[in-house]
Amino acid sequence: MVIKINRVVKNSISEKIGIRAGDMLISLNEHAINDQLDYYFYQSEEVIDILFSRHNQKRQVQIEKSCEEDLGLELEDFHLKVCSNNCIFCFIKQNPPGMRRPIYICDEDYRYSFLYGNYITLTGISDLELRRIAEQRLSPLYISVHATDSRVRKSIFRFKSDDDLMGKIAYLVKNRIELHTQVVLVPGINDGDVLQNTIDDLYQFREMIKTLAVVPVGLTRHRRHLPKIEAVSSALATELVRRSAKWNRQYRNNEGDPFVYLSDEFYLLADLTFPADRDYGPYYQLENGVGLCRQLINSMGESGGTSLSRSMKICLVTGKLAEPVLCNFVLPYLDGIPKLNADVISINNQFFGLTVTVSGLLTGGDIAGQFPRNAEYDCIFLPPNCINQDGLLLDDMSVVELSKILKMPVKIGEYDIKRMVSKIEE
Repeated sequence: MVIKINRVVKNSISEKIGIRAGDMLISLNEHAINDQLDYYFYQSEEVIDILFSRHNQKRQVQIEKSCEEDLGLELEDFHLKVCSNNCIFCFIKQNPPGMRRPIYICDEDYRYSFLYGNYITLTGISDLELRRIAEQRLSPLYISVHATDSRVRKSIFRFKSDDDLMGKIAYLVKNRIELHTQVVLVPGINDGDVLQNTIDDLYQFREMIKTLAVVPVGLTRHRRHLPKIEAVSSALATELVRRSAKWNRQYRNNEGDPFVYLSDEFYLLADLTFPADRDYGPYYQLENGVGLCRQLINSMGESGGTSLSRSMKICLVTGKLAEPVLCNFVLPYLDGIPKLNADVISINNQFFGLTVTVSGLLTGGDIAGQFPRNAEYDCIFLPPNCINQDGLLLDDMSVVELSKILKMPVKIGEYDIKRMVSKIEE
């Protein structure tokens, strides 16, 4: 197998020995190079035999370098390994038609798990891939477990045979690969005793499994030809929050931090207080919605010392679920800042359905369609998690386009409220 070299860094080792953009990298010290991870791992040797090809003609060069020195190659992106599961709650299959193509891709690539914290299930991972993870120290990885009971796993993933999840986890743990796990909770399927058994099964590997996050299943109005499942109710959320206090005392990882975490949605659904800062450890699973609200609250501190050069009126846009957090905690802080007037406007999710209440799944169309027409603000702040890295909302509307529709400046907000306020006048 070969991989295309997209760019050669100027004055690098590779440029000096004659490698060019467009050449194909074959191997380093006879190790096949399949992707960037292979490249970074095998280029750390001090003496390297580089095998590459140009116009189908192989060329070989031996170089010497320090182990920290980079060869200076930028390779083409690797092909994403997609998920072959048929999960009963797969959110990708609950998207409406007509969205951009990447939204319909559900990855199951351990490399993306290592590089970006994406969750994978390990259901289809091969022994060769497991060995590579161990050899190249691809740690940490993020694993969607959902349940450890084989019967329940079969019903969730809808496959017929046991996928030996615990054997795979045992192998990774033995090879010192740090793991963070999650359970997408589906009422009546993997809650109750099933959830408790999952916690106990994973906890035996607490030396390398650092966390288990529990998040509620997400259901949209676009579910078609999928099994009927129920959403997490406020009563169930309340029960889980109550149980989490016991889990917090009973289960601690080998760092001394809590092992089991509930995502913020459970506390919002239950209308209960978020855990204290110390109960989140180093915020292991912030990107999974675990501790965002606590961190948001903690970011404000006292409003004293913050000032504006002129009177300003701002608006914070949010989903229905987080509205109480902003109204109860953020608005009082903002109201304490001289010359600042702030409002919160929550948006119903018409795009995915009213059962979807999180701010990260808001669309530009819903915001534009529901924003008060007679309102005037110096700045409108959007939730940072509803914008992708290209500055687009889920319906491909850009922040600039939304600003033009609303005829007011629109900015991406921050979870650090004090820092966000410091940028209001920019």
